[in-house]
Amino acid sequence: MKAAVVQSPGDVVVRQVPNPVVGDYDVLCETLATSVCSGTDYHIVHNDPYHHVSYPVILGHEGIGRVIGLGGKVKNFKKGDLVTRVINRLPADSGYKMQWGAFAEKSIATDWQAMRDDGMDESEWRTSTIHRVLPTGFEPIESTMIITWRETYAFLKRINPQKGETILIIGSGATALAFANHARNLGLIPFVVGSPGRKELFSKANTKLYVSYQDTDYVRAIASELDSGADIIIDAVGKSKTLNQVLPLLKRSGKIGAYGLDEHLDYKIDRSRAQGDFSYYDGQTYDEGSAHDDIISFIQNKKLNAWNYLDANHVYPIERIADALDAVKNRDTLKSVITF
Repeated sequence: MKAAVVQSPGDVVVRQVPNPVVGDYDVLCETLATSVCSGTDYHIVHNDPYHHVSYPVILGHEGIGRVIGLGGKVKNFKKGDLVTRVINRLPADSGYKMQWGAFAEKSIATDWQAMRDDGMDESEWRTSTIHRVLPTGFEPIESTMIITWRETYAFLKRINPQKGETILIIGSGATALAFANHARNLGLIPFVVGSPGRKELFSKANTKLYVSYQDTDYVRAIASELDSGADIIIDAVGKSKTLNQVLPLLKRSGKIGAYGLDEHLDYKIDRSRAQGDFSYYDGQTYDEGSAHDDIISFIQNKKLNAWNYLDANHVYPIERIADALDAVKNRDTLKSVITF
């Protein structure tokens, strides 16, 4: 099968690789669409030390597949099902490493419910709760957004936000927009500091205020609208310099969520700038699978729209994986999508 392979840092090619290994509880899928993540995929391509990448590696963690084959112990999937968050598992001697591996023509998902019901230890199936069957009528390209939405929603819910609270979001990429959408859907009041070119896009998410980080006095502009301060600050980028700039705006006993990874290993919060104690939440700790039902409900009730993130001009065949990555890197689109 064809797959997008990072041969070495910065060198992405399309290669023929072996088909996935399908276990008793797995389903074989034809991958239909996989979106590009401007965070994780970019960091893996460029050998961010946080990810401990070994090359050659197959990219992709935002894939949607259709079931075409069933392992012998599968009970909860059937052929034709559309499944979220497909991954890959190649033969051990293939020489390829996996960073989820959804940029490939074929993929797998695991029937974690069957594993649970058969009495297997939770440690063996817990990470597979990301594999869910989508309702009839869901479209694959649009459905790639479900992964971003589930990840960000699960993280936000972990912070335990309360209706009416104010949330200050740092960033203007897809994850920041997702946090803004979730904030409104949960009854929060979102403020955003991001790139100047994304203001109109974020206005669709009904943000209370959007300011450019290029403004010389953006902290004061936010403070003038925040009244008593922010209950929550979410850093969707992962650069502590910006967080420290807005940290005085956080209320006493407020909450900080550092979701982005750009400078994860060097992330330093200047506690002297805070008004008092605060709670800190790391962006790598959340249960994506737990968010699935709420996200599906938001989609069905038209509270989340994939085309606020996607652009039909940035849907590419796998042979153009380099163009898809560049489109996101160059900020031509929030999300590009690979089809197979």
